[in-house]
Amino acid sequence: MSRRAVFRLALTAILTAVLLAILVRGFGSAAGFFAAARRARPAWVAASFGAAVMCTLLTTVRWQLVVAAMGYRLPFRRALEVVLATWPLAVVTPSRANDLLRPLAVRDLVPLAAGAGGVVAEKAIDLGLLLAVAAAGAACNGLWTWTGLITLVLLLEVLVVVVVVKRRQWLARLPLLRRRPQTVDELFEAMSALGRAPARLASIATTSLLIRLFTVIVTHTLLVAVGADVPLVQTLTLWPAAMLVGVAPLTLGGMGTRDAAFLALLAARGTHVDASSVLVATVGYSVVATWSFALIGLPWMIRETLTVRSSQS
Repeated sequence: MSRRAVFRLALTAILTAVLLAILVRGFGSAAGFFAAARRARPAWVAASFGAAVMCTLLTTVRWQLVVAAMGYRLPFRRALEVVLATWPLAVVTPSRANDLLRPLAVRDLVPLAAGAGGVVAEKAIDLGLLLAVAAAGAACNGLWTWTGLITLVLLLEVLVVVVVVKRRQWLARLPLLRRRPQTVDELFEAMSALGRAPARLASIATTSLLIRLFTVIVTHTLLVAVGADVPLVQTLTLWPAAMLVGVAPLTLGGMGTRDAAFLALLAARGTHVDASSVLVATVGYSVVATWSFALIGLPWMIRETLTVRSSQS
């Protein structure tokens, strides 16, 4: 890792710690935060972890569907191993950029540029659905400023996708891309392939929606575990917008920004809650849905790293 990357990681970690400390002190006290954590009921925490496992399995299936739409076969076990192997880096890379390493691990089955294009297409679909669900949720709660901003970003993403699919020749003439026309074709082929196969696109979109549903379940079961009095309908409609804020590459795994956004959305909605309990649950989301799988994925990450190094030597 370069010195610049280490500095950026250290700065991000410090910002994350500072923001979490501000949230804990601003919405109660450290004593209240840890008291709420001790109240967590193990059965509900276990249910939350089970929902997180479903998210991981569905993420694997979605990747398989994208690869299949491009005409390649990726066995489920192999796909799951790679998803777990790249998971530890989700803790330290912004906006789940670690997923872009997946094609490197399966380049023996899927050409590297095509694999990268598949991941980009997968992320475009997932982000588009998250934006749509977040905008709808904000509208349901009468949060029109949030609705307008999220809708604007959604329209911008749709415009970019249309340009990629319809104006590929124009993109290929750009200075950074024109020297590698074949790579450009392979990189954007996934989006074109999905555009030609509406049924496959629908199945990928459905899988993404299920993943979003299970992320809500992860969060709400943690809210129930600590006794935070947040109605299910508000978790269902407001958590996607908080997740969207957590995508911003500011903190480790979205910690702090996602938590602050959810508390702000609840306050804007006029919902009176025990903020310390809510904060424990949202921080717990990071622990259950990110950090735990980072630890689980470490053996696979080490194995994949050694495999890549041996193939390059």
